[in-house]
Amino acid sequence: SPILMDMALQSFDDQYLGCREEMMEELEQGDYFQKEIAANKDYLRLWKKAQEALLKSPVGLLREMCDSHAIALMAYTMNSSLHSQLNWATSTAGISPEHYRHNFSFKYFHFYLTTAIQILKEWQSSMGKHKCYEVHRGVKDLYIEAKEGSRVRFGRFTSTSHLRSEAQKFGNETLFTVTTCLGAAMQGFSYHTSEKEVLIPPYEIFLVKSFLQTQQGNRLHLRSVGNYSKYQCQLVEASRSKNSGYTALASAILSSVLGVSLCLA
Repeated sequence: SPILMDMALQSFDDQYLGCREEMMEELEQGDYFQKEIAANKDYLRLWKKAQEALLKSPVGLLREMCDSHAIALMAYTMNSSLHSQLNWATSTAGISPEHYRHNFSFKYFHFYLTTAIQILKEWQSSMGKHKCYEVHRGVKDLYIEAKEGSRVRFGRFTSTSHLRSEAQKFGNETLFTVTTCLGAAMQGFSYHTSEKEVLIPPYEIFLVKSFLQTQQGNRLHLRSVGNYSKYQCQLVEASRSKNSGYTALASAILSSVLGVSLCLA
């Protein structure tokens, strides 16, 4: 049965704006990485595989990037079972703050993948690369629909390719042509370099320019019109309300005075 795209309001869509350092500290102090790998047998194996792949990659870390940013990108692009588990969890974890807190076991991965896309995108824009990319995404065995003129979000991390032919290898039942302005080209951080991958974050909003049902499958054309996040620094906010907020504030002031970007973990 067809799936109708909408604004994916149950998605956990945090952009972590203005709280990157605090989030890193919170994840470190709460030992979230250890908790997440303990809860998922695929997680550590894939993380290590991504670490090894990065050692062979010719690309170095960008300024503001930690190892965990690069590993999260590499691990995600491996298209493993962890990739689909993360996406399924992301698309439903925004049902409520409580659900995110107690049931979302990808807090570490979500943070580092989200901010890695942002860092990569900022760097690409500063280098005078395209502000927006036209990309393609093929989906197998699912007929996705959308109303022309409506606004939609993927509500999950979405892999796309510069190459239409590459996208169609993943499926042709639904084929997206997307103009993304928040997605980042993976370049040396992708496990499958031939895919020419661009990764779109969950919070980007698209206008549905056209929707066609053809004999080959459904064809959608989406154009970026901004971003929307229901959640903002959720983990830090919950922690602030638990403590007095003093320590978080003190560390934020300290890091801004020192002008450092803390790379923990």
